[in-house]
Amino acid sequence: MRVLFRVAVEIGRAIRYELLSTLGTLLTVFLAMSLPGALWIMSNNLSRVEHELKTGLTVDVFLIDEPSAGEVVNMQSELMAMGGVIEARYLSRQDALYKMRETFGLEMIRGIDENPLPASFVLRLDESLLESYRSAGPGAADSLVARISALPGVEDVVFSGEMLNSLNRIINSVEILAIAIGILVAFSAIFIVANTVRIAISDRRKAVEIMQLVGATRSYILTPFVSLGGLMGLLGATLATLFLWLSTNFISRRLVTVFFLDTYEITAFILMGLLLGMVGALLTTNRFLKI
Repeated sequence: MRVLFRVAVEIGRAIRYELLSTLGTLLTVFLAMSLPGALWIMSNNLSRVEHELKTGLTVDVFLIDEPSAGEVVNMQSELMAMGGVIEARYLSRQDALYKMRETFGLEMIRGIDENPLPASFVLRLDESLLESYRSAGPGAADSLVARISALPGVEDVVFSGEMLNSLNRIINSVEILAIAIGILVAFSAIFIVANTVRIAISDRRKAVEIMQLVGATRSYILTPFVSLGGLMGLLGATLATLFLWLSTNFISRRLVTVFFLDTYEITAFILMGLLLGMVGALLTTNRFLKI
């Protein structure tokens, strides 16, 4: 308890006498942690979409005009007669608008005077065709898409496997960007915290010299400064986590559903900030304190 009380007193003293520097460090660590955190959330959500696409690859057949009931039945029969199609579900223009509202929220369609969405068929494919696509590439699926495109009344055909390939490239780019920014952020956070701790050391240099003369141990002298650095990193990461949580909630309510980090990811993110702060403090104490 005495150690904790002493650490708290020393941290409080450093913050009180270097308030602007401490607040500046907190703000910088908060901003530095927010960017890789946002990329982490983006990557997780893209990976979730990728998983959904992998487990349910479909073909969307968009029509030029909305067909009559008889034309819908005839076209369903034609589509079902093609090899590899096990279900052909018709989606009217109104159904497509409802689906868009459920997916993206009411705000997305508010103010739309005329329904811009086309009627379509959503085709579910045979598992053997999907396995062929996943293992050997688009061959059989491309042949099916070409045959569907040749049907009368079809405006466009979109195979979700093509979207999956594009999504894979986006996810890879986001992950590479997140790693690069994460490395830059780590060095920035370490440098910023180290600078704040260096100021605290300069303020307490006389006291440190006195403690050394009376035989204080290395850990006894270093603990308050390392704790100060860890606290800066911990608070900065916690504020970044809160900001990202509020942002994802806002986007989910107003635009599109965005999933936040899992509990273990939040814990890892905050502990990462703590670790960066402690590393920065250790580096500067080893350099400016000759203990």
